Amino acid sequence: MTKHKDVGRSWRTPIKHDYLSSIVGQEAGVISFIGARHGIWYDLTAGDAAPVDGEDWHRACSPGILAYHAAGCRAPIHIRLHEIQTGTYDRLVGNLSEQLPALGYAADGPATWTHPGGATVTALNVSGAHADVSDVDRNAGVFVVNDPNAITEWAMRPTFASEIAARTGLFRCLSTMGCNPAGIKRLAITERINWFAAVREQQRALPAYRDLSLAALDRDEAQWAYLVATSAKPRWRSGTDQAARRSAKNCNRSVSLAWWRQDSDEFTGLLLRLFLQKSELKQIRGREREWMAASNEQRLAMIPCPAASNPDALPDVGEDLALFDVDDA
Repeated sequence: MTKHKDVGRSWRTPIKHDYLSSIVGQEAGVISFIGARHGIWYDLTAGDAAPVDGEDWHRACSPGILAYHAAGCRAPIHIRLHEIQTGTYDRLVGNLSEQLPALGYAADGPATWTHPGGATVTALNVSGAHADVSDVDRNAGVFVVNDPNAITEWAMRPTFASEIAARTGLFRCLSTMGCNPAGIKRLAITERINWFAAVREQQRALPAYRDLSLAALDRDEAQWAYLVATSAKPRWRSGTDQAARRSAKNCNRSVSLAWWRQDSDEFTGLLLRLFLQKSELKQIRGREREWMAASNEQRLAMIPCPAASNPDALPDVGEDLALFDVDDA
């Protein structure tokens, strides 16, 4: 297939891929030392894995990143690539057929490839929301990529994290959260309030020895952030922070970082900045903990503003939505 420039790419895309590659590389390096006999890696939003001009395929898309690191693992890894759109899925299979042999994989079926080291890649024309976890056991090290185009397209079903956690304690995940103030940030608060549940479900599934890192891109007019579930041990926190900062710095950017268990106020502050409009934030200033602990009905009562009384009205695009400095560079 001809290489092309993905029209969906932006300055954020290399940051995301570099960060993901660092996190997956950490996983690949330790999986055989943490009690896992095998790995199951899910990509809930695989896309078409199209090659990009001037970039190594295994660095420029999530299927390539996963396949590259799995090939070097000491433990056998099964990668499951989910893509719901049939046309996109067909392109995914075609691109995998062209690119995987360069990483040592050979076709083992119409949509399955194997590596001599024990890794397998399977492409599924199935929504990531229906990813099968029935064969996950306590010996499995699970890694999940959840990279929707926006948080409104969250691909992970509400019970997914808890389903995995009930089967194995070896579970890490990277989710992207796009909260574009010129688009979905204009949705009514009655819709945006449900975004908190996606994060809450991951928090509920976390055992005491794991934590959530939130890395929000600074000076980003589209307000993107990355949520990583990983070990709470100091070296893992440090490694995750370093990876996020390094990935952003490589593109002359920076990130704001916070951990849910370690600095919950900062974590909550970042989350509120991503999900709420500026006028809404002012209404709950000083009551952030109360807001996070409240029901949706109670939360709406805490925002005595036009958006709450008239949830169908869309605010103007302007200062109310620009929580991070708009980047004109």
